[in-house]
Order: sequence, then C-alpha cells, then structure tokens
Amino acid sequence: MELDSLFTTAKPIVGVVHLLPLPGAPMYGGDLDIIVERALMEVQVLKQGGVNGIIIENFNDIPFSKKEIAREQFGLMASIITLARREINLPLGVNVHFNDWEAEIALAYSCRAQFVRIEGFVNTVITTSGVVEPCCAEVTRYRKLLCSKQPIEIWADVHPKYSKNLVSYTLQESARMAQDALADSIIVTGETTGVKTPLNDLRIVKDAVGLPVLAGSGIDNHNVQETLEIADGVIVGTAFKDDGDPRNTVSLERVTEFIKAARVGC
Repeated sequence: MELDSLFTTAKPIVGVVHLLPLPGAPMYGGDLDIIVERALMEVQVLKQGGVNGIIIENFNDIPFSKKEIAREQFGLMASIITLARREINLPLGVNVHFNDWEAEIALAYSCRAQFVRIEGFVNTVITTSGVVEPCCAEVTRYRKLLCSKQPIEIWADVHPKYSKNLVSYTLQESARMAQDALADSIIVTGETTGVKTPLNDLRIVKDAVGLPVLAGSGIDNHNVQETLEIADGVIVGTAFKDDGDPRNTVSLERVTEFIKAARVGC
C-alpha cells in the first residue's frame, strides 16, 4: 500500500484547516459567515503555499463530545468541505473530534473527500470526555456500505494524542492491529498538538507494518527533513500558523518556508 494512490508527490505534506468553533460548541462566536470565510481562505493559502493535501477538522470544538456531533455542526462542515472541494483539486480529508467515525465517512462520501483521520481506530482510550472505544469493525463496514465505487482511505492514529490507552498494547502491537483491521495509513504523533512526533516511534511503526506511516504532530522547518527520512508523509497544522499558535490563521509565508525546507535537495 502506497500513498501514491492519492498523491503524485513522494512524501506528501498535508496541511490542516482548524475550523473555528462550530454552532453548538461552547466557544461558538455566533457568525457562520466568519467560520466559512476563514476556512476557505486557509484552504486557498495552503494550496498557494504548495501543500499536497488538506485535512479539515473541528479542532476548536473543545471540549469534544465522545458521541456524534450535532446536526448543525455536521451540516456546516458539509458546506465547508463541499465549497473547498470546488476550489481545489488536492486530496481532501475529514477529521471529526473525538472519533465520530460515522460523520467522517458520511462527510467524505457526500462531499467527495478522499480520506478520513480516525483517532480511536483500534485502541480503547481515555480522554477528557471519557472512555472512547475502538471503531475499526464498525467504520470499515460502514465504508464498505457507502464507498464501493468511491474509495475513502482510513488514516488511523495509534496511541492517539490527548488520550491514554486503557490497555497497555505497545506501539508495535497497536500498529499491527490497525493494519490487520484494514487501515490504509497509520499516523504517529507526540502527546499533544505541536509536540514533536518522536523519530523512534516512527521507526518502530515503520518496522512493524507494511502501510504508509505519517508523522502527525510537531513537525516544523527544523525537523521536517529528518522526519521525512523515516515517515512517508507529514501532517502539519501548528507550524503553518501565525506565530506558531494553532489558534491563529494559516500564514502563507510560513507555509512557503516550510515547503522549501522540506524539499531542499529533492
């Protein structure tokens, strides 16, 4: 299995659009237009800066529910993803925190996205919202039901950030479980957003499975080359933001500088 089923570039760099708080979330600001306009602006900046793909996620809906997202949130995400799909011809992904796999597959299917990111795929984890059980059996069946003609890849986290495993599987064991459960790629991260993905963790997972392995946190201009020597791609959010703050907007200058740093010598 290779990422070239989605990407024409080896070692893809995937940028993240962190949506502003959606309606129903505690920090929702009350203006739908602002949410949509900022999201589409960031999509265009990421495209202009040279990323190879984009993930759209409800990053600011904290604290996250461990259940399904509200209908108004689903509807707004569907609108934004559809508009983004019309504006760009890059691989597009969906991530709905924390682990609303059904919404992710439904959004990807109906809005023509190509992949989803699922945190709780094979690990039972404890989060600030409670215990989240793995969903690999349900999500693979739901994908099969909807997506026989429109493949949607599952990018599965192992030992996901912002959580602790309730069962002490090793990283190697979890990665193999995800592969056996039909994940298409595996994501390895640091403990939280912006924290560097440990290189040794990437090596462990690469040695354990035959799937693409992506680094999912803490990648910046200074460590991207050494990370890509091991990982098959990187997912970048914080490093693309003004002042390196995940709450800020995406900066074209920072995206451009990152892409240059990543491709030096290529």
